[in-house]
Amino acid sequence: MSVDLAWLDNMTLAELETGADRIFSRLRKEAPIAWVPALNAWIATTWSHCREIAEDAEHFRGGTSPAHDRVFGQPNVLSAEGQTHGELRRVIDPPLRPRAFKPTLDTTVRAAVRARLDELAGRTHVDLLADYFEPVSVRCVADRFGFTHISTDRLQRWFHSLSHAAARGLVDPEAYKGGDAAAAEIREVVEDMVERLRGRPDESAISHWLHDGMPDGEVRSIEHMLPSLLIILLGGLQEPGHACGSTFLGLTTRPEHLRRVVENPTLLPKAVAEGLRWLSPLFSGASRVPNRDIELSGVRLRQGDTVWLCYGSANHDEAEFDRPEMYDLDRPAHGHLAFGTGRHACSGSAFAPQIARIALEELLARHPGIRLEPDHEIIVRGWMFRGATELPVRMPR
Repeated sequence: MSVDLAWLDNMTLAELETGADRIFSRLRKEAPIAWVPALNAWIATTWSHCREIAEDAEHFRGGTSPAHDRVFGQPNVLSAEGQTHGELRRVIDPPLRPRAFKPTLDTTVRAAVRARLDELAGRTHVDLLADYFEPVSVRCVADRFGFTHISTDRLQRWFHSLSHAAARGLVDPEAYKGGDAAAAEIREVVEDMVERLRGRPDESAISHWLHDGMPDGEVRSIEHMLPSLLIILLGGLQEPGHACGSTFLGLTTRPEHLRRVVENPTLLPKAVAEGLRWLSPLFSGASRVPNRDIELSGVRLRQGDTVWLCYGSANHDEAEFDRPEMYDLDRPAHGHLAFGTGRHACSGSAFAPQIARIALEELLARHPGIRLEPDHEIIVRGWMFRGATELPVRMPR
C-alpha cells in the first residue's frame, strides 16, 4: 500500500528547522528515503539507509549543495573523491588523531577550559552555551590549528557566520554576506600564517597541512587548502561545544544521572557519547550523490540527485535503539552516527569528545550544584546543525 506523502509538498524550511523531531520520526516510519521539495533533495532518515548510502563508494560519491559550494568553494573534503580526497585526508587527519593530541590535552585543552571558568568566576547566572561551551570549543579547536592569536569572540563570529550561510543561504541569500565576510577574514589570516610558517614549521595543524608531503621549500597553495579548512573549522568549532550542550541538556532530563556523573567523572566519556546520539549537533551535515540511476528500497534515485544523510535521525531509529528519545546513561553499548561513517566520516571524531569531556569535567567539579533556570523553556532547533539555542543556568557559589 502506497503512503501519501503530499504533506511534504508544502513543508517549508522553517518547519523543518523547528519540527525536525516530529517530521523525521514520521519519515522513518512512512518513507525512510523521501523527496523534500523545500530542499530540492532526498533525505535518508534511518540507521540502515544512512549507513548503506554513506559506505557505498561504488554507487554514491561525496555530496555537496549549491549553498556549500557557495560558502566553502571547491575542491573540498566533503565532496572530493579518489586521489584528491585521499590527499586531503592524508594532511587533515594526522593532527586530529589521538597520538597527536593526547600528550598535550592538559596543557592545551584543560588549560583553556580552566581559563574560561576563571573568567566566569563570581557569576551565578550564565548562558552555558554562549558563555562557556561555545567559547571553550572554538578556543581549543582554533588553538589546535594554530589560530592562537585570534580572539575567542572573533572565532565565535566566524562560526556563526559560516553556519548561518551554509544552513540558510539557499532560502535567504542575505545569509551569504556574513559567510563571505568570515571566509575573507580567514583567508587573510591564513595568508599571514603561510608566510610565517613557510620557513618555520611548527606543531600546528595548519603547518602540517602546508608542509606534509611537499618538496623542501614548497607549501600547498591556499586555494587548495581553504575550502576544506573552512569546512573543518565550521565542524570543529561547532561540534565539541554543542556536544557539551547536548550532553548537559540530556543529563538534566535525568537528574539522578547528572548526580552520578558529578560524583563519578569517569562516566563522562559514556555521557558524552550518549549526548551525541541523543541530540546530534551535525544532524544532517553530510550528503551523497548517485553516480548513476539506482533504486533503493523501492525509491528511484536519479544520477546527480542530492541525498542528505540525516545522521541525527538515524541515531533515533527505533529499530536500533530502545526508547531513542530518552537520554540514558545506562544504555547498552551501541555505536552512533554523530560523526558519520565511511570514507567521509568526520576527521575530528576523536578530538571533539575529548574537548567535551574535559569541559564538562571541569565545570561540574567547580559547580556541582549547577542547574537549568527553572522557568526558562529550552528551545531545540535545526535540521542541518541541531541543538539548544541557549542554556541558561544557575551556578551556586
